[in-house]
Amino acid sequence: MFRRIFPKDIRLSISTRIALIFGILTFFFVALSTYLITNTLKTAVLNQKSDELLENTIRISHEFKNFETQSELVKLAIRLSNDKTTRWQNLQNSFDIVDRHVRQARIPYYVSYTIYYIADDNVPIFLGSNDPYLPLLPITEYMQPVRHLEKNYYTDGDLNILYLSIPAGSLNIQTSLNMEVDSIDKLLTKLPIVMLFFAIPLLLISFVTAKFLSSRMLQPVADITRTANEISASQLDKRIPEPNSKDELQELAKTFNLLFARLQQDFNRERRFTSDVSHELRTPLAVLLGHLDLLRRWGKTDTDILDSSLETLYSETKSMQSLVENLLLLSRSERQAPPEKLLIKINYLLNKIVNDLKLVSPEVSFSIECLEETVLFTNPDILTQILRILITNSIFYSPAPAKVTLLFNEEEQSLSVIDKGNGIAKKDLPHIFERLYRTDESRNHRTGGSGLGLAIAKTLARNLGAQIYAKSDGLEKGTCITILFPKETKYTQK
Repeated sequence: MFRRIFPKDIRLSISTRIALIFGILTFFFVALSTYLITNTLKTAVLNQKSDELLENTIRISHEFKNFETQSELVKLAIRLSNDKTTRWQNLQNSFDIVDRHVRQARIPYYVSYTIYYIADDNVPIFLGSNDPYLPLLPITEYMQPVRHLEKNYYTDGDLNILYLSIPAGSLNIQTSLNMEVDSIDKLLTKLPIVMLFFAIPLLLISFVTAKFLSSRMLQPVADITRTANEISASQLDKRIPEPNSKDELQELAKTFNLLFARLQQDFNRERRFTSDVSHELRTPLAVLLGHLDLLRRWGKTDTDILDSSLETLYSETKSMQSLVENLLLLSRSERQAPPEKLLIKINYLLNKIVNDLKLVSPEVSFSIECLEETVLFTNPDILTQILRILITNSIFYSPAPAKVTLLFNEEEQSLSVIDKGNGIAKKDLPHIFERLYRTDESRNHRTGGSGLGLAIAKTLARNLGAQIYAKSDGLEKGTCITILFPKETKYTQK
């Protein structure tokens, strides 16, 4: 919203923008309120004056409804129209009669009146008035006073009146109020200017107040910005202070703290991973350099040293090749797109994997517990990779002859790889799926493991939308690793 109001090249703080908008809204509110109040008061005053004018006009008309008065004034009007010689005397008589009757009506001094007669030729004939300079205006309808304004009517000003003109028998009565000299009307006319004069300091006060309040309210945002700028790779443990305001700002601070916690966790994992990779490569490189040094010194003359060193060089190189390949596989698995899934017979897949492994490990005893008609909606290639990693781990870390059980629970949609091998210590269980984590250094070097197998299995399972976890009652008590598939992938062949 702010970008629509303020140009892009103007850099203003949020608190300043809020204060400006609040000030502008306050100004428009004052202007609108002034307009509505002024119009309301003007309407009320106009109605009050209209009622007053109507009341006085009716009182005047009552004085002239008498038949004798009407006849006398009509005769004078006819003489005024026909007899030019006695015009001034007749006019004086008509003014006296009108003035006498109007005095009896007891109207206020500020109400102007004019009594006139319309002759047969539609020419109006003045019979009496307390303001002869006022023009004769059309008859008003429905006994409703009308506002009349003429610019430059007088040499020193405009004509601004509220008038009412009604017939009273053979006569016409016109009354009016001069709105130009009315103090209330003048006050209402100048009220918008006065309110505008007071709106300027009000605008400044509202701007300062809004600026102060918005700055106080946005202080947590400033704290978040400052703390975020202070956080670096060496200070990932720093957190943003969470205000006890129970509003969106508190939620924002909590969200940032959770983000920083995840970043710290990921950064520590990556740092530990880099350290572990360096350690993994340093040991075989040291062995390679040592044996190359032996070969350079005595390998040409001593065949035993030559054969031993070459065997060691080959073994360590294969170990390094396996480590690099596993790292690349793990990296590809983490960036892999969601795989295509198929409806497969899980019993057939398990038997195929077991038959392949029996070719390289004929001494291992396999057991499959899965109904033949059970099917699973998954990617068979990725699931095969996961199972080979888990079964190979079970064989490596079990005393010969190893016994491995593959159990599929159709109700829970879980697939477990169970062995009776060396087991896992309780302290190591939460970490065995981390990259390059080792529970026993000497055992991993002895078996040729890189500490990446279970991390790859977890990443592949996550690509399938499945969860993987391990259970063990302790060392020498075997291990059970379970893959838990999503419930919506449950199908049964009919």
